[in-house]
Amino acid sequence: MKKTVSFLLALLLTVSAVAGMTPAAFAEEGSAYIEITKPPYGEEVNEGDDASFIARAEGYQGLIWLFVSPDGNTVWQNDEAINAFPGLEMAGVETEELKLISIPFSMNGWFVRAKFIDQDGNYVLSDPAEITVRQGLVPSPSIVPKSAGARLVPGESKTLSVEASSRMGDEIKYQWYRSYSAYRNTGEAILGATEASYTPPEELGQVFYFVGVWCVRGRDASAPIYTTPVAIVYTEPEPTPSPAPESSPAETPLMPRNSGGGNPLFSSGNALLLVLGAVLLLTALAIGATLLVLRAVEKKHRRPEEDEELSDGADE
Repeated sequence: MKKTVSFLLALLLTVSAVAGMTPAAFAEEGSAYIEITKPPYGEEVNEGDDASFIARAEGYQGLIWLFVSPDGNTVWQNDEAINAFPGLEMAGVETEELKLISIPFSMNGWFVRAKFIDQDGNYVLSDPAEITVRQGLVPSPSIVPKSAGARLVPGESKTLSVEASSRMGDEIKYQWYRSYSAYRNTGEAILGATEASYTPPEELGQVFYFVGVWCVRGRDASAPIYTTPVAIVYTEPEPTPSPAPESSPAETPLMPRNSGGGNPLFSSGNALLLVLGAVLLLTALAIGATLLVLRAVEKKHRRPEEDEELSDGADE
């Protein structure tokens, strides 16, 4: 009996110990809904080439692509890796097929993993797929973009630039490109734009610019590294409203405008008529007054004559 109890206790301790050894990083991994049907496979490419990674699963609601460093200490999600690897471009980061474009040598030894997430937030990780990048005879340069896009008006300018260095001291070449979309595959080389900096011309609308940088050693050249296209937008300046004219005292009307919105009563067009009317009125008054005076004088002269006539009639 004691042996049986001791055996059971030992078994329980062993199971507890094994459970306690499970890494905390994998404690939340697992889903009752997700089943990975196709993990991504590793790719071996030349520096500057493209590669595709395909992962498929059933029962998942979301998908995140992870980029894991060779030592496993650094993890980038989806397009965060674009900032970590200048010149790298991606497509399909939200789909089951991830495409890496212009893979730089600095991605050599990194891993790609697909993280499938279910409706409850639980997830399952695919097996890691290693990226192997073969470097040519001349290694590509390291580049750091030094400028961003801008919104400008005519008369303003923006200089774009990139900082590049060669690990082997090789000569560095530059070529700037123009594109009317955010994708490099539609870009066209700008004639004469072969320096580390470039100032775009004034062109109304949105235009994207990027630069390709590569190293040259004799007759050999490295794979080019491209910056991410940035947008330069030129817009028409907004018109400045004209200030309202200030009215002077001489221009102030003597009378308010009528309700019909017509001209003032004493406008310059009516002034002459008003003066003529006033003159005619005064003239008529003067003539009337003169006639009254003459009538009064005439009556005054008539009264003595009438009185004499009356007196003569009385005598008779």
